[in-house]
Amino acid sequence: MEFAVCPSCKQSVLDDEAVDCPFCGAPMKGGPRPGGTPAKPAAAKPSAVAPGAGKAGGGGATVAKPAAKPVSGSKAEAGDETPFEREVAGGPTTAAVVAPTKQRSFRIVCPMCETVGYISPKAAGTRVKCANPKCLVPTFEAPPLPPAEPESPPEPPRKPNYVLLGGVTAAICVAGGAAAYYVAMQPARSTVNITKMSDVEAARLLAETQLTPPVNSTTTSPPDNGQAAAIPPVDKPPVVAATSELAKELPILIEKAVLIRGSQNRSLPFSRQLASESFALMGNIPKAQEHLAAFDRVGQNVPFYKISILTELGWAQLKKQDAAAAKVSAQAAFDLAGKLPGNGRSRLISASRLGGLLIALGELDKATQLANEYSVGWKPGLIDTPQAAEKLERQDGQVSALLQPALDDFNTTVAATDQAKPGLAWFEPQSGAMARSAAGRGFINEAVKWAAKQTGTRQIEVLGELAAFEGSKSAAGITSEALLAKVNGLMDRSGANLSPVARAYVLGRAATAVAGVSPEAAKGLVASARELLAGVTSPAPVAWPQTPGLVNPSLPAMAPLERLAVAWSELALASQLAGDASTSQSALKSAFAATMAIGPSLIYVDQFLERLNGPDVTSIRDRLKEELGIRTEDAARQAFSSYRRGVLTYREHAAIRFDLELAIVDRLIEAGGPSVAWKQLQESAADSDAVQQQLPTASSANTISMLATAFQLAGDQANAQAVTDWYASSTRATALAPSPLLQAKARFAANDGAGAARLLKEADSPTRALATSLLASSPRDTASVDQALALLGQTADVSVREEASIFAAHRANELGAAGKILSYTQGLPQATERLAWIRGLSMPLPSTEKNANSGN
Repeated sequence: MEFAVCPSCKQSVLDDEAVDCPFCGAPMKGGPRPGGTPAKPAAAKPSAVAPGAGKAGGGGATVAKPAAKPVSGSKAEAGDETPFEREVAGGPTTAAVVAPTKQRSFRIVCPMCETVGYISPKAAGTRVKCANPKCLVPTFEAPPLPPAEPESPPEPPRKPNYVLLGGVTAAICVAGGAAAYYVAMQPARSTVNITKMSDVEAARLLAETQLTPPVNSTTTSPPDNGQAAAIPPVDKPPVVAATSELAKELPILIEKAVLIRGSQNRSLPFSRQLASESFALMGNIPKAQEHLAAFDRVGQNVPFYKISILTELGWAQLKKQDAAAAKVSAQAAFDLAGKLPGNGRSRLISASRLGGLLIALGELDKATQLANEYSVGWKPGLIDTPQAAEKLERQDGQVSALLQPALDDFNTTVAATDQAKPGLAWFEPQSGAMARSAAGRGFINEAVKWAAKQTGTRQIEVLGELAAFEGSKSAAGITSEALLAKVNGLMDRSGANLSPVARAYVLGRAATAVAGVSPEAAKGLVASARELLAGVTSPAPVAWPQTPGLVNPSLPAMAPLERLAVAWSELALASQLAGDASTSQSALKSAFAATMAIGPSLIYVDQFLERLNGPDVTSIRDRLKEELGIRTEDAARQAFSSYRRGVLTYREHAAIRFDLELAIVDRLIEAGGPSVAWKQLQESAADSDAVQQQLPTASSANTISMLATAFQLAGDQANAQAVTDWYASSTRATALAPSPLLQAKARFAANDGAGAARLLKEADSPTRALATSLLASSPRDTASVDQALALLGQTADVSVREEASIFAAHRANELGAAGKILSYTQGLPQATERLAWIRGLSMPLPSTEKNANSGN
């Protein structure tokens, strides 16, 4: 079918009955164009049309001049307009591309997802579309081109002085040759690129940001002689001596950073969020509310950012004994929860941190609602499925639950919470994190009341995290009897009717957390938990059924077996951390006995399925007809379908068993128990029962890699090679990549933060995010703070860098290196990065923070 073609502009027109061309306005039948010659397409220019400016006579419109920009020093409206918050009605949209081209060389950054894109310089200042097709808010207004520097007027020609010119030329040649020789003789520079201020610049910054003393102060005034006071040289970066002195510096630095605009501020809403949270952490509620109001002017497209602001503001109000104001803030945040994005780690942290505040305020039903709607449970059985997105989401749930306690419990770090994480993944990570947030802020009794309102797995998880909290904050000399009384008190006050297996798990969580403080107390709790489990009947391994059992499969319930495996794995981990390898081995063996009752070995079921999917289907049907007494071919086909479904059911149980076993072994290896894990894996592979013989597959590559790397780093080359050979013989794999997580930890411990960052580039995104924050928060002294700076300086992902900066700054401040952090941050080009470091410095130190609820 052919369309009509405009005789003027040659465009195809879909409407056969069109009189005038919809593109240029010329008559479709030919003839002169209205108004004279055909109009050329007008170049798209951003302009504001003044209301009522249209004129009836000329068919045109009067274009209003753009409004004058606000003065940069204004606090109320200074630059708070963001590019992506103004709609241009009918304006064209230019799509950004991922890589620069000759025509699209102007770099832009999406204010929503931070994706870098490139557009034509001619499209600067117009409406553009993000280069990321999955961006939640894909259109925004591109920044204008930077103003061109005015050309200076040409100087009048001078008469050349050839003698002077020749002398200067000779001098330059000599100096250049000497400089080239000097540079050539220097050693190669390190690849670590960390932007820092010089010591003199840092000293000047601290001098400039000092608060002006009162008029009646007795300080000595500088001499009024028109000369600047000399800044004495310093050998080391300035160190803030006291928290009170730091409190004077931070507000001024916040105000300076939050006013940065343009390409040096990737997100005005995020800057306001960090500024408001920082002031709330310092207890300055009016300033926090001021920046909250400023956020409302720039954050219309990301309203869920306010949840974090309002949560921190609510904690500050609660700390000042203003529960009514805290409830208002919490309710406002709760009303915004529905605007949280559908995925991502930040949404989980925002929701569960708000849940902790609601628990502290007694809003238990609302906290439960958040736990129901914003929780990513751990689902075993995904180990070898193609559901990569679901696997990453599961990992995000675990990572967010580990990072959150370090945001709300100022007495701990990411490194501490990572060491005390469970022996097996949480099944309700966000619920446990909510309880930890409330307990860390001093409201453990309210957290116990919330646990009392929960049921099943969630109740056990919450009580387990509260027990871990009690273990982690215990003094070094605590006895097992004293800690046992505390943990039993938690369970008794909750009124929960816990089974012996559940009580053993809760005791195991406390033992894992206290093992680093008091190994003897951990061993005592493990012994008490083992007494509880002594009365639990050991389950029998799964046996492969006969044909009728596959047509109508009957497998045991998984939940009790999973819980038993979890309890034993926690005791194995606690014993390993306490230095009791023999008890750890015994507990691990019991954990594997529970998993063997869940299902058969994965490789056995997969081999069985290969026969079902092979060419021998006819003989299998004939066998089914004979064994089941089937006469018709149609009934045989139906029986075969049921038979195959039964095998797939057994395979689902086998995958769950395999996933659980790998997770248990992973945690033990990471905690320093590769020998215990290796012995158990060898026993599973040597099982005489083919149904239970668990051999490695391609899905276990990460675990085997971690095991071999752990032996390698420990200097045990024989076992490292034995693990590699064992894996290669079972899977025919030609190579086994080392574990980036363990290697990065080793590099950081060897004072190579930049090397650790390079290794983490090979890890998946949740592992990289957790490990970066973990290492950045783990310096043991002021010297190792430099390695945290090197690590973050080489981390390419800006969101990971900002997240980890908060924890690194808090740890550095605790070590007395706040001045070093101030020096580093003032050289950073991005305002959001500066504010992330400042937010970490704003968090109270363990020695100064008191429980908000002293009655707890």
